[in-house]
Amino acid sequence: MARLHTILLGSLLAVGSFSAAQAAGQVKIATDATFPPFESVDSSGKLVGYDVELMNAVCKAAELNCNVIAAAWEGMIPGLTSGKYDALISQLTVTPARRKVMAFSDIYETPVFRFVAKKDAKLDISPDGLAGKVIAVQTGTPMDAYVTKTYPKATIKRYDGGSAPYLELSAGRADLHMSYEAQITHSFLNKEDGKDFELVGPRLTGKDAPEFGEGVAIAVNKRSTDLLAKINAGLAKIKADGQLDALNAKYLGEQ
Repeated sequence: MARLHTILLGSLLAVGSFSAAQAAGQVKIATDATFPPFESVDSSGKLVGYDVELMNAVCKAAELNCNVIAAAWEGMIPGLTSGKYDALISQLTVTPARRKVMAFSDIYETPVFRFVAKKDAKLDISPDGLAGKVIAVQTGTPMDAYVTKTYPKATIKRYDGGSAPYLELSAGRADLHMSYEAQITHSFLNKEDGKDFELVGPRLTGKDAPEFGEGVAIAVNKRSTDLLAKINAGLAKIKADGQLDALNAKYLGEQ
């Protein structure tokens, strides 16, 4: 019974934190700022990127007072469910497992996933072909889930940040890394450190493997139905007026 009281008290505190956030009139939104071009911190300390601009546009369209802040990836979902954050935007793919713990806005992007490896490595991107190879991924991501399931004979190295796997790749401590194609290209291949590397293997989406999900959306606490409705309304506006298309063209090269 004491455990039940603790659970109920925790639930009441979480609800209270949401009420306080609403009373303050500000929506607190967390993002993992280690994943350019989607979210990162520039030389002046400012949060920048596709998701940051998109969230600000959605909030303006929905007449929400939003504060987008950088947060550690591993603490974002627990922070949302506990009431520390009101929403998350960080290229979050929608999966059945995630739907059990949080609610999602309408889909605003469908990413493509790829491997990156040394040029002329001549890798066989099959479960047996990558046996014994070292694959670097960001922990707790669709990429982590996919390679763990698909390549049981490989060694999977997991990292908290989205940029850390590239250091392992450059240093020769990993043979491959899997991420979003746009992120690999922007963060690595277009830089000096990536000049000896290339995209390898097939282009994959949620249609190819369930681990990659339905697409990318903004996450909110399941109890925040009003906030979700406002976010979806703002998202609909920026889709209709061309702002989303402009962001896709700017960051992803999609017209």
